[in-house]
Amino acid sequence: MKHGFILLTAWFMIVSFYGTAVSQNTDDDLIDLDLDFKIEEVEKKPYSINADIETKETIRFFDRDALLFKQRYLDKKNEATAWQTDLDLTIEGQFQKDFIKLYGRFNGLLYYNDDENFESERKVEEAYISFQPSFSLAIDAGKKVHKWGKGYAFSPSAFFSRPKNLDDPDATLEGYYSLSADYIKSRGGILQTIAITPVLMPVNRDINHEIGPKDEFIWGGKFYFFTLDTDIDLMFLVSDNLNNHFGIDFSKNLTPSLEIHGDAALVKDYHQYIIDEYGNTSKQEDTVFNFLLGLRYLSRQDTTYIFEYYHNGQGYSAREYETYLSLIERGFDQYLNTSSQSLISQSKTMSAYYNQQAAMRDYLYLKVSQKDPFDILYFVPAITVVYNMEDQSASITPQLTYSPLTNLTVDLKTGFLIGKNKTEYGEKINNAKVVLSIKYYF
Repeated sequence: MKHGFILLTAWFMIVSFYGTAVSQNTDDDLIDLDLDFKIEEVEKKPYSINADIETKETIRFFDRDALLFKQRYLDKKNEATAWQTDLDLTIEGQFQKDFIKLYGRFNGLLYYNDDENFESERKVEEAYISFQPSFSLAIDAGKKVHKWGKGYAFSPSAFFSRPKNLDDPDATLEGYYSLSADYIKSRGGILQTIAITPVLMPVNRDINHEIGPKDEFIWGGKFYFFTLDTDIDLMFLVSDNLNNHFGIDFSKNLTPSLEIHGDAALVKDYHQYIIDEYGNTSKQEDTVFNFLLGLRYLSRQDTTYIFEYYHNGQGYSAREYETYLSLIERGFDQYLNTSSQSLISQSKTMSAYYNQQAAMRDYLYLKVSQKDPFDILYFVPAITVVYNMEDQSASITPQLTYSPLTNLTVDLKTGFLIGKNKTEYGEKINNAKVVLSIKYYF
């Protein structure tokens, strides 16, 4: 870039001098200048390193009457609020030489709160090697995030990735160790592009152990088609010990400002564990269907709307979830009267199923964001609503994001949970929270 600027300046000086000389001389005295020279190309670096550091302060306002609060703390916590301070560092690096690329993203977190004092976490989010012998083929081995599915907040067909965080669907995810490939072929006609992505994922006690308890190889694939201005994916996952999955998604721009997308998955022989209000557990086996339908719209006023309907066939009905909450209620009364924690302990054994996000069957998701309102540059207010259609409870999250500098972002987010007794959002541990974060990129 520096060399180009110097040569461009020299070019204008020569042209100016030449024009002056021509104006001062006759045709016989014209100056013959050789302007044939080569501009040196700037060599591209084979590596890149990026990082961001974020400090975050979170205030949680407890709902001491909520059943999930009683399940976790019984009557042993008197504070009305809880504070947590986070210091989060993410480093991302890439090196490419010829047809080999190395990529890694690493995260370190140091946090402090009243329950745990100072704690730290370190993890490799992604680290893989990619062989790219041609523009059409890439083979990847290592820890990688496979971004399948077209949903923004929910992704029913993301078979080889972790679930998104509903509070921050744009956040980066931790990958799984796998061997995969991408083969892309472009052609003319109605079917313009075809891509094939096979995936092989090992599971044992050392790697990918979160997926299943037994040693095995999970395999699957994705077939991508671009036809009639529509993106379409067909996906599957096959396993000896886990459920087999089959999925499809699509995305299409109906107008330059309106996009529609869908995502669906069939889960074979899904095992759902159910507990009654007395602590008895049962298992139901069935083939379930998950699907999502959504749209994204950008108005002339630079307002972005993201709306999605999500049906979770693996979720609980309103009656089943209410029964679980009734067990916690009975367990808390038992503890107050007898000091016994047997029923509360039984409810905790099922908390991994019932206390997860989007644990029920039907949800609506809406996010509205406005770019640069009132001519305030780099300022984006937004509001997000997650509505549980089963029990009419909801989460409402207003947000303000401001980027005064290119590499600095300040974000203020508040969250409010609304719901009656024995509803999903009405019985959460917190009824409100405030999160202030400052992120610096370098």
